[in-house]
Amino acid sequence: MHYRLPIILLVFTISFKSFSQQYLDSSGLIARLDSITMSGSQASHFADLYLQTTITADEYIQTLPPEAGQMMKKLEQGFAEYFFHAIDADKAGNGLPGVWENYFNGNKLSLLQLKLMGANAHINGDIWQALTSSFSLEEIKKLEPVYKRYSKTINKVFSDLFESAIRSDKRLRNLHLITLGLDKVYGKIMLQKWRNRQLRLAIFNFEHPKKFERLKKRIDIKKERIDRMIIKRLS
Repeated sequence: MHYRLPIILLVFTISFKSFSQQYLDSSGLIARLDSITMSGSQASHFADLYLQTTITADEYIQTLPPEAGQMMKKLEQGFAEYFFHAIDADKAGNGLPGVWENYFNGNKLSLLQLKLMGANAHINGDIWQALTSSFSLEEIKKLEPVYKRYSKTINKVFSDLFESAIRSDKRLRNLHLITLGLDKVYGKIMLQKWRNRQLRLAIFNFEHPKKFERLKKRIDIKKERIDRMIIKRLS
């Protein structure tokens, strides 16, 4: 009996340390995004949307079993680093990642345009990189069902952004009325499609290099087309 107490204490210490680290990582990420949001910089506009998304993600992660929660937290942290790297590159004045060039080099873009272009860059350019740099192929496949369920969770953030968009842009408001709200449904479907396509791209990176190159090329073309549409149609 006497030898069990140190073992129990050790297990408790490890578990508490793991929980504490996860909490600190989460609070640190939120604090950094909040700081960027308050900076008034070009990055602040997407950071505001990203902050809301991160808070929603953390609520989802808290509902997951420990292992799945830790994997999603790892993805969340790794994913954010690509945005932070783009900010640092912009401040340094060189080496901007290609997917972020339109966002940081855009002039006279509205708040809505910056949020949409930031989301386009981060989702269609960074997710697959975060997945492949954080996990092995086996781990990505293990994470897949949890990752896909999260798409439903961020629908709330999308809905808030959508409502803000139709309030601020008359053309979007008219489109919403003409389509009887189907534009919002279509937007949610496209968001889920983008995220799932990034998951497929990450898997192809390990299993099918040629398929990876073909799919990535198509995604890059579509990403640029979406940026041009945001700039042209929402100006």
